[in-house]
Amino acid sequence: MTNFQSLLNLIVDNQDLIDFDHKGIKDLHVISGKLFHEIVSNVKSIKDKSIDKKSFIKKAIRDAFELEEQDLILIKKEQIVIKIIQTISRDETEKRFNGYSEEEIEKLYNEYFDEKTLDRFLEEISYGIFKYLFVRKQVTNDYYEKNVYSIIQNYIARELTDFESEDHNFRKGFAGYIFRINFITVFTHISDQILEAISYRDEYLMNWIKYYNGQVIIKHNKRYAAPAIINPDGQKYNPSALFGTIAVWFKTKEKIETLEKKLNDISKNLDKLKIDNLSPVEYKDELVQERREIEEDIYEANERIKELLDEKRLNNDEEKKYDIDDEIQELRQYMKEDKKEVDEINAQISSIDTISTKRLEEDKSRLEKDIQREEKALKQNYKVYQSIQLALVKALTSKRKPI
Repeated sequence: MTNFQSLLNLIVDNQDLIDFDHKGIKDLHVISGKLFHEIVSNVKSIKDKSIDKKSFIKKAIRDAFELEEQDLILIKKEQIVIKIIQTISRDETEKRFNGYSEEEIEKLYNEYFDEKTLDRFLEEISYGIFKYLFVRKQVTNDYYEKNVYSIIQNYIARELTDFESEDHNFRKGFAGYIFRINFITVFTHISDQILEAISYRDEYLMNWIKYYNGQVIIKHNKRYAAPAIINPDGQKYNPSALFGTIAVWFKTKEKIETLEKKLNDISKNLDKLKIDNLSPVEYKDELVQERREIEEDIYEANERIKELLDEKRLNNDEEKKYDIDDEIQELRQYMKEDKKEVDEINAQISSIDTISTKRLEEDKSRLEKDIQREEKALKQNYKVYQSIQLALVKALTSKRKPI
């Protein structure tokens, strides 16, 4: 039996383990748990390194369920998601979402993204778009206004790598939905990147952003008003004057990151000095406490010996004296062992480097205070930064208007 036939049989023979119409969503099927791990284990055993294992699994699932090419198979960390796309009607005359049903796309969107995955995806695609437009291409304001939306949608479609083998029209429609739902978030990330670049005096972007001052533009004998950087409260910002305000914000953020890195390094060094999961100071304190308890035992034994010697001196019974001598001998043996243990503890205490620990802990305490101070300053400036950020997002999503 071939590897492929073995995998195909595994899927077909275990359909009772598949969650059909997952969460009541029609034509959304999920393979997870035992069957998922058996599929992964089956494919891992394939020795032919030229075989793409994801494609191998997808081909077996397509054959097992007789799926069409446009149907989606998404192999995730702990599950395989199957979405029957052929049941999603497409109206080729409808431009939004490339003609696909918004309701069906929304269901897939909610299944495909969890909050953490979505946040990471949006940050990555926004940074990629920023680099493409403003680092690699260094586009003009005119080009940006005409093309930014289509560029973002196409970029999102390209980054949907789990959908690489799926229908192009559906990928583009799904990308359009993702963009619409996260429109402000995407432009907020892009505006953050622009403002950060300006805070570092990026010459191209400092000139590029000057366009957003509400100026009158004459093009092809027509007059237009350029967008302006105006926050929701109606406050207008002069693009040329933004540098000083946002530089403080990003310098503070950078300082916090540097301090946190130093704090992390110190914490790692303190961890290396730990003994039995305790800091050297804590470990030494425990040893001192242990020594104190043993010394108390020695003192009590010594006092008992004094009592026994007095008792022996006053006692005329020879048998009783023998018993007293035996107890004294036993106590002295205990004291000898205890004193030896105290010497060992003293040697341990002497070998512990508490000076380095105390110095590192002092440095740690100082850094924590520095971070708190900078975070307080960042918090105080947050409203100003957010105001500029919101104003820039509004400008980035606006176009010149004819006047």
